[in-house]
Amino acid sequence: MTGSNDYHKALPYECDSGWVAIQNEALTLYTLHPKFNGNVFMVYAYLLKNFNHREGRSYPSYMNMSMSLGIRENTIRKCVEVLSNLDMIEVHRLGGKKRYSYYYTFKPLINDEDTFFDRFPEAHIQLEKYGRKPQQEGDMLQTEVTELLEWI
Repeated sequence: MTGSNDYHKALPYECDSGWVAIQNEALTLYTLHPKFNGNVFMVYAYLLKNFNHREGRSYPSYMNMSMSLGIRENTIRKCVEVLSNLDMIEVHRLGGKKRYSYYYTFKPLINDEDTFFDRFPEAHIQLEKYGRKPQQEGDMLQTEVTELLEWI
């Protein structure tokens, strides 16, 4: 049996409070999409923070997210729409016409650049706009070897 502090080894420092794990591609691929901005990332992280493992869903209200994140409810709504359009979450509605709430389930993120750019070609345009070129793993290794040889 491992100690309770082993659970917190994902962080580079000691932490006795909670933390949120976020898949790397949320920072490396999805941020290339022109509609994925800092607010969208914060809403995604907040939904992850509030994920209920027993129920398999996250269900903070727009008002709760707005108050916690300091973002207007209308902006929260737009961020949730972006996350849904990027297939990062699925939005479920509960209730009737006047009184309703939402809950959210998470979908696996795309972890391959080619697949991501095929699915979201507008992200590739963004990539070119900022001058970053997608690199293959072998290209990165070759670059590192070349730099090492030059250093020696």
